[in-house]
Order: sequence, then C-alpha cells, then structure tokens
Amino acid sequence: MLDPSINAKVWDFLLSGGVFMAFIAASSFVGIAVCIHRALTLRWNSVIPPELRGDLARCGDGFREGRASKLHLDLKRSDSPVGKVGRVALSSEFTTREEAYPAVEATAREQMVKLENGMGVLEVVITIAPLLGLLGTVSGLVSVFATLGEAGDSSDDPTLIAAGIAVALNTTIAGLVVAVTMVICHSYFTRRLERIAARLEVIAGHLLHEFYKHGGPSLYTAALDSLSAPGEVAVELPKPDSGERETGRSDFLS
Repeated sequence: MLDPSINAKVWDFLLSGGVFMAFIAASSFVGIAVCIHRALTLRWNSVIPPELRGDLARCGDGFREGRASKLHLDLKRSDSPVGKVGRVALSSEFTTREEAYPAVEATAREQMVKLENGMGVLEVVITIAPLLGLLGTVSGLVSVFATLGEAGDSSDDPTLIAAGIAVALNTTIAGLVVAVTMVICHSYFTRRLERIAARLEVIAGHLLHEFYKHGGPSLYTAALDSLSAPGEVAVELPKPDSGERETGRSDFLS
C-alpha cells in the first residue's frame, strides 16, 4: 500500500497546475493510448503472421512443388501487411518481374504509411507538452507577482515568493516528464518501423525473385494442368483474372 501522504502530495502537485496541468494530463493519456496501440500493431506476429513464415521462407521449394496457388491463397486470406504485399508479388496480372515490382513497391509503401498511423500524434504531444508546462509556469508567476504587488510591503517575505515560484514550476516539470517519455517511445517505434520496412522489402524481393524464377504466372497454369492427371489431389486455385476483373478490382487494390 502506498503511503497516504504520497497520494496527497501527488494530488497537490496535479491540482497546483490548474487548467494547464489538466491539458498536460490529457495529452499524456493520449500519448499513452497511442503507444499501447502502436506496440500492439507493430508486433512481429501482427506484421508477419507465424503461419506464413515457413511458407515464405521456403517459397522456392513450394513453387517447384506446384504449391504457388496455395501460397497465393494463404496470402490473400491474411490481412497482415506481408499478406497484402505478398499477394501482389504473386499476382497473375503481371507477366514479368519488372511489371510487378512497381505495384509491389507501391503496396509496401501504402502498408508502411498505415503502420505509421499515430506517430504524428506522438510528435504533437512531444511538442505541446513542454509548451503547456511553460505556459502554466508563466501564468503562475504572473499570479504570484500580481498578488505581491497588490499586497504592497505587507507581504515581502521571500519564503512566500519562493513557495509561489516553486508551485508555478510544477507544470514545467509535468510537461517535461510527458515529453521525455513520449520521445523515448517515439524513438523506439521509429526504429521498429525501419526494421519492418527493411523486412518487407526483403520478403517482397525474395518472393518476386523466386516466383518469376520458377515461371511466374505460368505456375498457376501448370497447377491447373496437373489436376487433370489421375491420382492428383485437387487444390483451390485463385482466380485473379475472372472474378476480380469483373468487379473492377485487382489484387493490389483489395
């Protein structure tokens, strides 16, 4: 249990800042919420689901064994960033790697923009928190000196002046604490985003290389031909050309 006197001191500290302390507290709550959301969104399991890692790492073997359609279908079913990038890399709408690369690059860039959601909010909190603290301190100092000026010579005790200034500085302390905490979180998430961007680039490049190395869209045709052979097990194949084009949508827009 915390000492009741500590709770009382904390409340006194928060209440001493007035309305500016309330704004600082609100900005800290927003920053904490964004940090929690970013921490959950930027987990590796959210970006690259565990069920896809094995197939992505051994995609060359899968293409040689005729499992390109299954991998493409698994990527289409995944709502993760790597799933959306991968489904474009394996799309049958492109005939060469050079045609597919710009679409894959644009999709990866779009996914990174989505993953960066909330980083701007952290930057705003980092900027305004110390400014709110400084504004609260200036407002408190103005009140202290205005009170002393009205009292005249009857209240020239330096201890009272020092106490008033100390209370006025509380908002500056609070604003700096919030800003420093958000700077640490912002730096951590920025580094994580850089690592995710690099990993998506590697995965996309690996998929494109292996896919077109083993035949590209012709892998889907080969899989269809193999279904006519006796003893083969049927697999569900993607239909990127018929169904999606009828609705006017493509793999990389879904």
